[in-house]
Amino acid sequence: MAGTTMSPSLVHQYASMAPSEFGNSIEPKWQVGSQLVNQVRSAVEKKQLTPLDGARLISAIAATLFGYDEFILREISPETLAAAPARK
Repeated sequence: MAGTTMSPSLVHQYASMAPSEFGNSIEPKWQVGSQLVNQVRSAVEKKQLTPLDGARLISAIAATLFGYDEFILREISPETLAAAPARK
C-alpha cells in the first residue's frame, strides 16, 4: 500500500534489543493481553464461551500480541515450504 510503513519484524526487534529494553517493550502488550484474558475468563464463567473456545481464544491473543507467526511459524510457513528444494 502506498504511504504505509511496515514496522520491523518482532524477530528483528527482539534480536537487536538490549536486555534492559525488554521489560519496557513487553509491558504494554502484557497489560493488553492481561485485560483480554480476563474478559475471556469472564465469558467462560458466564457460559458465553466454552472452556475450549476460551483456551483457543487466549492462545490466539498471545500469538497475535507476541508474534507467534514470526517466531514459530516462520520455520514451517508455506513460503518456507515453497522455497525448499524439491526432494527426490
